Amino acid sequence: MNSESLSLSWGRIRSLAIDTFSSEAKADAWLNKPHTILGNTPIATAESSYGYAEVERMLHAIGFGGTV
Repeated sequence: MNSESLSLSWGRIRSLAIDTFSSEAKADAWLNKPHTILGNTPIATAESSYGYAEVERMLHAIGFGGTV
């Protein structure tokens, strides 16, 4: 991803995380904490198109009460 699309993706993922966790602090904590399924932090994983889709899927699952 180029820097412009990466910046847009970061904004969308962060917004989805805030909606999911109902808190900026909780969203930022989740995005920046290494996750065993991803093998990295969600925000670092979201830097690729595939990783972005995986992080987005995880946030939707969490938002709907699913497990990841």
